[in-house]
Amino acid sequence: MMYELNQSALLPNSDINVADAISKYTKHDLSDLKNSELMDRVDSKFLLPVDTLSHILASCNNFYSVLTIDDVNLFQYNNIYFDTANLDFYRSHHNRKLNRYKVRHRNYADVGSSFLEVKFKNNKGRTIKTRCASDDKPSAALISNAHFLDSNGIEQSNSLIASQSCNYQRISLANDAQHERLTLDLNVNFINQLNNSNFENSYILSNFYIAELKQEKLNRQSPFYRLIREMAIRSKGFSKYCMGVSLTNNKHIKTNRFKANLMRLERGA
Repeated sequence: MMYELNQSALLPNSDINVADAISKYTKHDLSDLKNSELMDRVDSKFLLPVDTLSHILASCNNFYSVLTIDDVNLFQYNNIYFDTANLDFYRSHHNRKLNRYKVRHRNYADVGSSFLEVKFKNNKGRTIKTRCASDDKPSAALISNAHFLDSNGIEQSNSLIASQSCNYQRISLANDAQHERLTLDLNVNFINQLNNSNFENSYILSNFYIAELKQEKLNRQSPFYRLIREMAIRSKGFSKYCMGVSLTNNKHIKTNRFKANLMRLERGA
């Protein structure tokens, strides 16, 4: 399926024509990324106002190529995160615990593939991602891949339940020479799966998008890092899972660590 890229469909509060901006990029496919798979990496995350997207895309096209598959370069990602009933993964992150985990089922809607993934943040600040193909429905994937979860540090996987869905559209850029990837996530939509019958337990990032720079090792001389510094923007921690839980469960769970981002979202700028 080819998504129609137009500003009203993508970012209603932005004046950018995304299709036109992306058309200026060199294209790559998954087989072209020799150095940029980055399953063991350092992440830098940025919560950016939608009115910066035009400048970001125009400034990066000489340094990055765009992932394109069958003429599609804006991809739909559908994620279901799992946690314990007590939200232990969320609490570990909130309490700054080192060596912490997250578990999710990710569906790449445009190419029809799904994976069960474990993300491990170690005590050196590196993110290590492991995954296995799983075309099962999200909850069934936990059962059929119990050995995979156990071998990657997830004990008692049978106690996990769906806690949060996070869906968005992604532009994936890469600078293979510098071993880095840059993803831009638009129209991020969080839905609380613990009480999914209550539609009020959802939240859409309508005024912001999320940029994530994934590097083999932290390099502040990368083209994107230099650009973002010129814009006087600093990296801010923004875990999609934790922010989704905070935004849709904030009356029932501690959110102090994420207060700065929550206040910024509330202000809308």
